[in-house]
Amino acid sequence: MTPRKTILDLSGCSVDPTKISGVYSINPTSNSSDCIYKKDVYCDMEKDDGGWTVIMRRKDGSVDFNKEWEDYKLGFGSLNGEFWAGNELIHQLTNDGRTYTLRVDLTDYGGDSIYAKFRTFSVGPESDNYTLHVSDYDDNSTASNNLQAHDGCMFSTGSIDNDLLPSRQLAKELKAPWWYCRYLKVILTGQYGEKIISGPGIKWKAPWNERHFAKFAVMMIRPN
Repeated sequence: MTPRKTILDLSGCSVDPTKISGVYSINPTSNSSDCIYKKDVYCDMEKDDGGWTVIMRRKDGSVDFNKEWEDYKLGFGSLNGEFWAGNELIHQLTNDGRTYTLRVDLTDYGGDSIYAKFRTFSVGPESDNYTLHVSDYDDNSTASNNLQAHDGCMFSTGSIDNDLLPSRQLAKELKAPWWYCRYLKVILTGQYGEKIISGPGIKWKAPWNERHFAKFAVMMIRPN
């Protein structure tokens, strides 16, 4: 494993001379709140010119992603395995006065890989239920722009319902905390597996269909 280093740049992984992927320590701050704590993150220094702060990874089903609000707020899992970096950290990193690009890479159980990039990405504060802001889709992407259907959606978990469907509680029903409004086009926190009996797997609708799930998924951000 790469030795941990302190990166003073507010963008996290965007400035590092070694260009070696691994676990690093950063000091996140933002325009909307004070520095919360020194935080370890995983930096991808190789994909698409590098400098990416990885905010989610799914790869083997070793971590249960059906967790509660505080877990998603602070983050969980192993940075060298499966993890969620934490909504508070994602908020702070994407509110440091710059715009951020989100890149999502997915690989299915047959080895087919797709990706999507959005040149504008941020997550609001907890007071706004970590609302997702995503736009400016890169037309060179091989996955659809379906994540934009979740733009403006608040984060929901099983016990905290913020979707816009009064007769349903999507996060609880689907066992997948996520940014829900009314749409279910992208869910990267779904159950792990190629064939899910009930509820969603890790899905990105288009070019894959409703029951075509990812074996590997990663979300990562980088300042523009």
